[in-house]
Amino acid sequence: MTPRVFILYALLCVIWGTTWLALKISLNYIPPIFGLGLRFTISSIILWPILLRKKPKINRSSTAIKVYLSFSLLSFVAAYSLTYWGAQFIYSSLASIIWALLPIFVSIIAHFMLPSEPLTLRRFGGGLFGLAGVAFILSSNGGQKEVQMIGVLAIFLAVVLASGPNVYLKKHHKIVNPLHVNVIAQTIAAIVLIPLSFLLEKPMTTIWNSTSIITLVYLAIFGTVITWTIYFWLYNHISVNQISTLGLVPPVFASIIGWIFLGETYGYELFIGGALVLLGVYLIHSRQ
Repeated sequence: MTPRVFILYALLCVIWGTTWLALKISLNYIPPIFGLGLRFTISSIILWPILLRKKPKINRSSTAIKVYLSFSLLSFVAAYSLTYWGAQFIYSSLASIIWALLPIFVSIIAHFMLPSEPLTLRRFGGGLFGLAGVAFILSSNGGQKEVQMIGVLAIFLAVVLASGPNVYLKKHHKIVNPLHVNVIAQTIAAIVLIPLSFLLEKPMTTIWNSTSIITLVYLAIFGTVITWTIYFWLYNHISVNQISTLGLVPPVFASIIGWIFLGETYGYELFIGGALVLLGVYLIHSRQ
């Protein structure tokens, strides 16, 4: 990595590690899908002037449209909705650890879509370690509420759904501008999520106060505008496997922040399971 790429990569890890705290707090005041829709609405409003200022020539080919729609509907709408909903039932740190499984599924899908990144025995073993880590955390649920299991499964499904669009974008990143994908995908997500929230939730129950507004704005600006702009920029500078390892560091920050600000306490199962997940990701992306 060049110094510039490394700095942006590190910044992305730090910010995404803090967004779990903001997300967890916001769920106390704003229904999940409605909050997500507002998040993408705000970010889209900020990003469109930036895009239009560059006087872009947006690619409208069928392949480009598939990239926009796949990232919007599978990642921003489906995966993020499941993450928001599931985060209501589990610790913020556990949610971030489950998202650390993203590199595993990306590697599996990349094996079939990107010939330059085959799934080796080492990577396959890493995948097994990662899945074993999540299974270990789930097995420790014991007498805890069943809703925790629901939250884990929801976010696990979110990770699976988000894997495909990442590989598909990398496959076609030379024909689509990263900024275009970012703005268009978020706009589509906002258009879908706001009406959906009125069908599935009660947005009018939102509690507007300084806390809910600050967390929403933080998630929109820092957790969406800045992070996803950096994320899509990285697609032109590092491999999809390197990009997917962005799931490694945020769980560390999320665990520390959750302990300090939310009073989240952890049993040994979370640490062992989390270590297995991280070991699995390391095996996938370490050299043979």
